[in-house]
Amino acid sequence: MGHMIPRLAIHHLTLLSALAETGSMTASALRLGVTQSAASHRLREAERRIGLSLVHRTDSGLELTPVGERLRRLGETFLAELFRLEQELEASAREERVLVRLGQATYSRYHWFPAFLNYLEAKDAGLTVDLSGRATAHPLAALLDGSVDVSLIFGREPVLSKFRSIKLGSHPIMAVLSKSHPLANEPIVNSLNMGDERFFTYPLTAEPGFDWTTLLGEPTVPFRRLTPMPTPEAVIDLVRASFGVALFSKWAIEPELADGTLVARPISEEGVSLDWWCVRRASDPSDSPSARLANALSSWSRQTDGALSTLSFGDQASYD
Repeated sequence: MGHMIPRLAIHHLTLLSALAETGSMTASALRLGVTQSAASHRLREAERRIGLSLVHRTDSGLELTPVGERLRRLGETFLAELFRLEQELEASAREERVLVRLGQATYSRYHWFPAFLNYLEAKDAGLTVDLSGRATAHPLAALLDGSVDVSLIFGREPVLSKFRSIKLGSHPIMAVLSKSHPLANEPIVNSLNMGDERFFTYPLTAEPGFDWTTLLGEPTVPFRRLTPMPTPEAVIDLVRASFGVALFSKWAIEPELADGTLVARPISEEGVSLDWWCVRRASDPSDSPSARLANALSSWSRQTDGALSTLSFGDQASYD
C-alpha cells in the first residue's frame, strides 16, 4: 500500500477548514498559530499539488470552491476521527501504570500496606508499587543500586546529599512480650528488671549507624542474656512462645497487639521514640515516580494516626 500517499497533508486540510469558517486569510493564520504569509504559502502549495483552485475571492472575503469544499468535508471527518483516536490512545497510555519499588528497613511487616494501596489508588492511580526485600537489610545501598526507588528507614535521617528524606513520624520503641510472660505485669520493662531473662536482638539494618546501641544509647545495666537473631520475624515467634523479650517499633507488632497475642511495655519512664523516614534518591526529579510515591506516603501518614500505623487498627486507643 506504499503508493497510497495523498498529495495533501493534514496542515492543508486544517487551513481549508479555518478558511471556510473565517473567510479570511488573516483570521485563519491567527487561528492556526502561523504567520499570514505561511498560511498563503500553504494554500498555494495545496493548489499546486492538486492542480485545481481551492479558494475564490468574493465581496465578503474568501470562499472555498466546490473542490475545496469537498476536500474540507472529507478532511474534517478524517480529522475528527484522528482526534478521537488520539484521545483514546492517550487515555490507554495513562492507564499504563508506572512501577515503583518500595523497600522497608528492618521489618518485613506490611500490615499497613493494603490500606496505603487503597489511598494511593485514589491519590495517584498511575503508580503501581512493588515491594523489594533487599532494602530490609540494606535500605540505603538498595536505593543507590536501583533495586528500590523509595526506602522506609527507621532511626536517624540519612544525611548524605545523595538522598532526599521526608519524616513520616515517630513511633515508640517498646519491650515486647507474651501475655503470659512473668514481666508482662511490670509497667516498664528494661535491663534493670529483666535479670536473666533472654533478650532478643536483631540487626536494624546491615548498614553502619543503625544499631540499637547507636540509636538508644548503652543501657545503664547491661542485658545479661543477649541473643542475636537474624530477623525480627524470627524474634516475634520466640517472644510469642514466652521465650524472652525483644525491642520493637510499636507499629511493627500492631497486629499482634490488636489481637492480644503480644503485649508492649515502655522501656523507660519517659518512653523512647524513633523516627521513620521515607528516603529516595536526590537525583530523581521532583515529578518522578519515586518522588510521587514518597509524597503519597507522606500525605497518607499525616492522615492516619501516625506514620505506618494501620488504618484498621487506628481506632484502638490502647492495646493492653
